[in-house]
Amino acid sequence: MQIAREIKLNNAFNCRDLGGYQTSDGLTIKQHQLIRAGYLSDLDSVDQKILYDYGVRTVIDLRSPMEVVKYPDHLGGIARYLRISVSRRDLTESTENLRSLASQLTDKKAGFQLMLRSYRQLVVSTEAQQAYHRFFRSVLNATPGGILFHCSSGKDRTGLLASLILMMLDIPEETVKADYLNSNWVSALRINDRLNGAKLVSGNLAYLQSIFDLSIVREEYFEQVMSIIDDHFGGVKSYWHEQLGLSEDDLIKLRKLFLE
Repeated sequence: MQIAREIKLNNAFNCRDLGGYQTSDGLTIKQHQLIRAGYLSDLDSVDQKILYDYGVRTVIDLRSPMEVVKYPDHLGGIARYLRISVSRRDLTESTENLRSLASQLTDKKAGFQLMLRSYRQLVVSTEAQQAYHRFFRSVLNATPGGILFHCSSGKDRTGLLASLILMMLDIPEETVKADYLNSNWVSALRINDRLNGAKLVSGNLAYLQSIFDLSIVREEYFEQVMSIIDDHFGGVKSYWHEQLGLSEDDLIKLRKLFLE
């Protein structure tokens, strides 16, 4: 199965072009237009030039206000910057919460269950839905050029929005899931670094398993999102209209902008 093209940067990771994926009826997402990524706070001038030369003209930051203040994007003026926080808190704070319990944690499923609860909130919360509405409005009205959207790891908030975009562009679900899961491969070094850091805190196996589950994406996380959208909201198109407040004309425009 085709996987999105990775854009190699010196000081960032999980940066991928969604272009090239094919729809159910044989159209293709345009390249250099929709790019997903992890944090951009460590970009150097070489990275900035790579993104500019690739065509990036708009950057949408999905992180919480605290993340943005602590680790601001380092863009060097290459693109228009928009901040659309999906939530006031970020999923990575769960890592800090677990760290305080590192030595006494006994439930190996703690991190896994935290992720399931977090993903549920990313789908059902009014705060997240309003952010997705603003995100798609920004995408639909962006100035010409590539649009890069990102969070901290580029796998959860970014991964969910990338999946929504792909589904609204009529990309087959198995391809959408593969794109989501590919974060594990392109983020392997970061995942390993997080685990090594966790081992310095504690050798407790329940803690280490939980940190691992917080650091990766799982098929179970994706399947829960799809189940909630289907069972609670009547499917992705109904979610687009009813929860995100976007019209059929918006959907037609999205497809005209990004399919060829």
